[in-house]
Amino acid sequence: MNAVKLTLADILKIEGNIEHYHIPKYQREYTWGKYNWEVLINDINENDPDYFIGSIIVVNHSDDLRPGEEKIYQVIDGQQRLTTISIVLAAIYYRYKKLQEELEEDDDDEKMDFAIKLNGIKKKLVIRKKQYYSDEQGGFKEGKEMCFLRVQPSSQNNNLQDYKYILAQCGILKEVEYPRNFGNKRFSKAFEYFYSQLPEAKDELDELLNKINRLVFIHISVSSQADAFTLFETLNNRGVPLSPIDIIKNNLLAEMEKQHNQEIDVSYDQWQELLEFVPDYDSQLRFLRQYYNAFKVYDTVRQERISRATRSNILQIYERLIKKDAQKTFDELLDKGAVYGKFSGTNQEANRKVAAMLTELNMVGAAASYTVLLHLFSHRDKLISENTIEEVISFLIKYYVRRNVTDYPSTRDLDGINIEVVEKCHKQLVEEGYISASTVIDAHLNNSKAKPESLQNFQEWLESDMFINNSGMTRYLLWKLDSISHSREYAPDLWKRNPNNGNYVWTIEHVLPQGENLPKKWIEMIADGDKKLAKEIQDEWVHKLGNLTLSAYNSNLSNKSFEEKQSKSQRNILNEEMWIGYKNGLALNKLLFSIDHKNQSLASANTWNADMIEARTNAMVKRIIDIFSFENETVNTVTV
Repeated sequence: MNAVKLTLADILKIEGNIEHYHIPKYQREYTWGKYNWEVLINDINENDPDYFIGSIIVVNHSDDLRPGEEKIYQVIDGQQRLTTISIVLAAIYYRYKKLQEELEEDDDDEKMDFAIKLNGIKKKLVIRKKQYYSDEQGGFKEGKEMCFLRVQPSSQNNNLQDYKYILAQCGILKEVEYPRNFGNKRFSKAFEYFYSQLPEAKDELDELLNKINRLVFIHISVSSQADAFTLFETLNNRGVPLSPIDIIKNNLLAEMEKQHNQEIDVSYDQWQELLEFVPDYDSQLRFLRQYYNAFKVYDTVRQERISRATRSNILQIYERLIKKDAQKTFDELLDKGAVYGKFSGTNQEANRKVAAMLTELNMVGAAASYTVLLHLFSHRDKLISENTIEEVISFLIKYYVRRNVTDYPSTRDLDGINIEVVEKCHKQLVEEGYISASTVIDAHLNNSKAKPESLQNFQEWLESDMFINNSGMTRYLLWKLDSISHSREYAPDLWKRNPNNGNYVWTIEHVLPQGENLPKKWIEMIADGDKKLAKEIQDEWVHKLGNLTLSAYNSNLSNKSFEEKQSKSQRNILNEEMWIGYKNGLALNKLLFSIDHKNQSLASANTWNADMIEARTNAMVKRIIDIFSFENETVNTVTV
């Protein structure tokens, strides 16, 4: 076994002994989605260069290479990261090309710089050679040349063809045939997502590329598949290095003993109190970052030359705070941790209405807003009225629904936006002695960086393939449409989780099935028996809002006919009797839409086809726009 610390530039080096990283055919398909993409790009943007991103395990079968033969590693662990980073590089390449096309005709220096950047990225993605062995493995012909992908995805679910098509569209490979259903595939969505997240300015793009090239991996090479899988199991089942939370805790407990003569056991018990309110690792790290961002308006918290807390500087921030005054820091963390627990429900909020609103904010995925809420809740006695908290949370729910559906403002801007909001609240508190809801709202809506997408763009996103774009927000919106009904005949807890595995009991159900092989009854219903047409209709409409509902027994419905899916039946799920089928009384299934001037619903329809899905989508989108429009925004200008 050989383990070495390498940067991405070392792994995908463009000169000397060049290696390629191919995912074997038997490895699973590409599975990362929007959440993983956001985490990756956020980590890259937030942290300094040389950020450690993890390990990769590869098998090296290339000890007996012939002169000039390519060295190909088989990737056993790390395929998702390597594949995703390659897609990011392709997106950066394409953005550079677009910027290059905008150059003035006589701008030779800039042209040369672009050419160097483009060539460097291209060699990190593809290597071509005219001289090769006829039996050389791992490449593919392109004219008279043999091409080798530096990172080659698994061929599962057409991943490899989708990846080649992306490279061809960027101009890195020659023409590649359009893969079937490419627009709905993960590689397509990933490329679109990362391209949308890239900065427009060249200097910012240069900085991002530099950070990516300097990402640090532990590169572990073994000589056999057996060794690779043994190592993989060992790394995933044994202890892990100390986390930042562990280091901060150990430092704090040591300084409490040193500065204040408090026994380690006493400090440890107090730390456990904090963990009761913020129990999981990701929340702990987020809390420590947001605590600093929420209170750095005060001299006692603010650190010189640190404008916001990130994963890379969090240890530096708390090392300084603890060294300055361990007791004050500890007391503050315990106090604010109890407040923070209200946001996730680990510490019960006394006001029931506010507690319910915080629960909904959590459903929306608005954790970024906790910076502002932490500041407001800590100054609750200084709010202009008793309703200020409710007004703010109500606004934040709407704001983050719009943000999470449209993916704007960008994730990388949210910390900065929330810090600015806190600063405006602090300024109002200093100057006027109170904080108002309007200050929070105006700071979002009147800031060009913070202002959300228009209703028109919000509508376009809602009308797109919502399930593929954001399944989490899709689930929330389906719940919201059900919950606002004034006549809920059947009102189960749609957020209930299975205690055995933690999964939701009620999950998203596709009315028109999403599987590859449509049953004959569905082909007849939507396309009069035309299999090709049925597939086209399925590709276009299957993931639209209008084709979705919530079911507590999804596997029981699955590919059944529309009539069978619609039929009401009862099942015992987790010792609770639940009604299954679209006639179960769920308000979501009774939502009305119009076809040929006649009101229909999922529960009452006699058939299901593209027209029905489109009409139900339109009706659902109109209601969602009505719910999530801001004051003074008119839905009249939005055609639904």
